[in-house]
Amino acid sequence: MTEEQQLQKMRLEILEDINDTSKDDLFKSKLIDAKYIALDTLYPFNKEITELPDRYTNWQTRCAIELYNSMGQEGYISYSENGLSYTKADGLISKSLLNELTPKADVPR
Repeated sequence: MTEEQQLQKMRLEILEDINDTSKDDLFKSKLIDAKYIALDTLYPFNKEITELPDRYTNWQTRCAIELYNSMGQEGYISYSENGLSYTKADGLISKSLLNELTPKADVPR
């Protein structure tokens, strides 16, 4: 999946308009954040790997969408207003999304 395809998916899911490029800079920023979350999870002991394998681009896009949707809500433990209640889980992204990544480790040198 190319970056343009990732942006199109984000535009469609968030803005519901594949041609609306008004938030592309923010979307690119969230894609970068998602990339480093994945790299830190997949390769916790190898900081030399700086590119995400192609097979994780779909995960990266879904993570970026989740990061975008949680903007402004960071740190919420519980929030309630007019009978509506929000509870924010630990970390930046959901545990179910994070559990899709399996860390890879080598023998210590």
